[in-house]
Amino acid sequence: MKIAVQLFNVPMRNPYRSAQRVTTIAQNVLVTVTIANGIEGYGESAPATYVTGETQQSVYEEIQRIAPALEKLTPEEALNFLENNNLGAGTICALETAMSDVAAREAGVPLYQYLRHATSTEMLVLAHATDLSLPILPPDEAAIRAAQAANDGFRYLKIKVGSAEGAEADRARVRAIAEAAPNAILRLDGNQGFDADGAARFIASITDLLPRIELFEQPTPAADEVQLALIQSRIPIPVYADESVHNAEDARRFIESGVCRGVVLKLAKSGLYETRRIAEAAHRAGGGCLFGCMMETRIGISAALHLVIALGSRIVHRLDLDGHLLVNDASLIDGGLTQNRDTLYVAEGVVGLGLHLTAPKSEVTASEPVL
Repeated sequence: MKIAVQLFNVPMRNPYRSAQRVTTIAQNVLVTVTIANGIEGYGESAPATYVTGETQQSVYEEIQRIAPALEKLTPEEALNFLENNNLGAGTICALETAMSDVAAREAGVPLYQYLRHATSTEMLVLAHATDLSLPILPPDEAAIRAAQAANDGFRYLKIKVGSAEGAEADRARVRAIAEAAPNAILRLDGNQGFDADGAARFIASITDLLPRIELFEQPTPAADEVQLALIQSRIPIPVYADESVHNAEDARRFIESGVCRGVVLKLAKSGLYETRRIAEAAHRAGGGCLFGCMMETRIGISAALHLVIALGSRIVHRLDLDGHLLVNDASLIDGGLTQNRDTLYVAEGVVGLGLHLTAPKSEVTASEPVL
């Protein structure tokens, strides 16, 4: 088995601003695993320092460091190695995805079939609706984006709030989007930009919109679960923990203790298999799951969609898988998921992730991370 790791710098279609950062280039890491018969599998890491403490360079270097040991193993043995060593989430995500992809391709099955529990009897659903995330923008620009999204068939819109400009700017943005897309179901994402009092005041200022607001994602700092529990106790809509939840035990404890009513799943936070365990733990505890993403290309988004299918809609109720719509990867990747309006599909007959790279290595590799 051969492992190739590359810096994967993919331009955004437009600058994307949240309460934590402004992204113009997705600084990702690409892994290609090739087994003896020539079959290739792909994995991607989209590190976010404010979530996992990793950078593009740290993930790249860690994968380079352990690749020689992994190359002596089979993909299945490598997956066991990754489960039992203390590695960064981005490293685990990229390698687990690539190893699982190549194993599924060798077995001649879709990745979702490879990931699915052998005892599962739930009917497979290959099509799932996603929301579209709208970044922090002036209200007039946000309204234009929202109207276009509604026209493109998006029934769910996620709105970034918690901006440095304050609650009044957030409120104006939310109201502009709600007016421009009057039939859309709304999801708010605070990206840790509030304290509990500020989040409660913000929700109180838009009470007329609450029938349309489905959830409030991570309004308060990740390390302060007391604040998260306090805001959940003070507002009528579900709070979903994102940056606070990295493993299955976090999910179980948060849901069972009432800190929040749901969790956000992300491959970049937890890797492929721990994300599966998080979803199952949240479901057992009675919580909801939103499957989200970072700034992944169709490699990472396709992997997430396959895991959604493997878990089933009984466990994963909501999707925020729009990274491929935010980055400009059209010249780099062929295949993977397909999309019709807001619905993501995996086609019948797909093997593994069902995609391949179309760009020469020079187009996806840089000698240094883009700063």
